[in-house]
Amino acid sequence: MPDDRSSKQPPAGDDRNLVIVDEDFANADAEDRLWLFWERNKTLIVQGTTAVVIGILGFLAYFFWNESRRLELGAEFTACQDEAARRAFADRHPGEALAAVALTDVADDLKRAGKFAEAAKAYDKAVSLVALAGKTPAVDALGARARLYAALCRLEAGEADAAKTVAAVADDIAAPETLRGFAMLTLAHVAVAKGDTAEAAKWLNAMDKKLRANHVWKGDKEMLIRSEPALIAPPAPAAK
Repeated sequence: MPDDRSSKQPPAGDDRNLVIVDEDFANADAEDRLWLFWERNKTLIVQGTTAVVIGILGFLAYFFWNESRRLELGAEFTACQDEAARRAFADRHPGEALAAVALTDVADDLKRAGKFAEAAKAYDKAVSLVALAGKTPAVDALGARARLYAALCRLEAGEADAAKTVAAVADDIAAPETLRGFAMLTLAHVAVAKGDTAEAAKWLNAMDKKLRANHVWKGDKEMLIRSEPALIAPPAPAAK
């Protein structure tokens, strides 16, 4: 009479991965039970382990490829020693932060050469490349600098609306404090040059209110105040 093995089957509808132990293993020790589990599940275990290993290897391969690409990109950037090379680099790598840096370098050189209109356009191009390079604090700071310097170049070129762009950077709380302070100080200087001490005082007071007490432009602010007596607040009248 054949053995009744129905008791060794999992209940109907129960699809859990059960380990069925034969009669010879009814009193088996832990080592034998482990061997039996391996024999019944080794294919699944090997396949799962292989998939995990392949996934890890794929991630590492991408990581090292990306790192090598970063190094190659950095070397290519460093090799750009003139305006034409830097512009070409930026054209080849839109979306890379270094492309924006390359255009900023071009704009800085043009500004130093007194070519303010050309420099402003180069800074504008750098701003557009920053927008393609993702959101990081360093990239955002680069964009704020390019916006400010584009406005400063237009200010030097005598464009009437340039001061509004400088003021926009001064009021941008997301911009680095160093750039905001420089924008405020510049606007104060412009106002003094126009003889508008009330406007100058407004921006100098903004520096006190919106920047840290020990901001980097504090000495320059105090020097401007000493150089312009009208900016020094008159003493309060004596109480009667």
